[in-house]
Amino acid sequence: MKGLLKVITAALATVALPCAFIQPLAAQAPAAAPNISASASSALPPVRKFKAVDADNHSVLINRPGMITLLLGTNQDSQDAARAAGQATYPFRGRPDFELIVVVDLRDSIAGWAPSIVYAEMRSNLDKEAVDLKPYFLKNGNTSNPRNSSHVIADFTGTICPQLGWTEHSDDLRGILFGGDGREIKRWDKIDDMTKLQADVHAAIEAFDQTKLAKAAAAAKTHGTKLTQPPSPPRPLPSVPPTSPAKPTSN
Repeated sequence: MKGLLKVITAALATVALPCAFIQPLAAQAPAAAPNISASASSALPPVRKFKAVDADNHSVLINRPGMITLLLGTNQDSQDAARAAGQATYPFRGRPDFELIVVVDLRDSIAGWAPSIVYAEMRSNLDKEAVDLKPYFLKNGNTSNPRNSSHVIADFTGTICPQLGWTEHSDDLRGILFGGDGREIKRWDKIDDMTKLQADVHAAIEAFDQTKLAKAAAAAKTHGTKLTQPPSPPRPLPSVPPTSPAKPTSN
């Protein structure tokens, strides 16, 4: 029994993303967000929705429209990278334009023998993380309980990962970035540069916010300020200082 609990504990370690105060990460220049015209946008196929049940037994729409969503796909082999990626997103947590969701790949794992233990440990880790996330929420003007917006999804049977394009197991941390319309805008098969990850998320949120403000301003101008008022501008994003040039590597 002790051996079983030890293996299950190892599998669970991947969902513990302990908080730690981090300095703003230096950023490389992120790729510019695609500029889609109104006509091109109308020609796009319907958005495919990805739904799952999290550790709190709540139904979650992973690519919910109206915000930028970072989805991390992890397992016990990529727990250190998952922890670092989670820390890189802390400055954005609590903003209404960003959400982080974690999917834990436990397919063919011994953890599937005791799902109740797995879920209990996940909820305990989320409770602890919520306490540490509170300052970040407050800094972003959010006074709600961080626990209510923390989602970890365990995939024991392969009902979620294959839908996301993760048909095979991987020892690497994977990720998908969804745009404000719920469509995928970036995918990582291996996340190992947390500086670049933070810069990509920062750029996506910034572009999304600017697009919303531009549309609101255009609507106000068209219909008159008495009918349509532009929304209040979003809170400033944390600064992401530029990096120094990379040092050349010797052959």
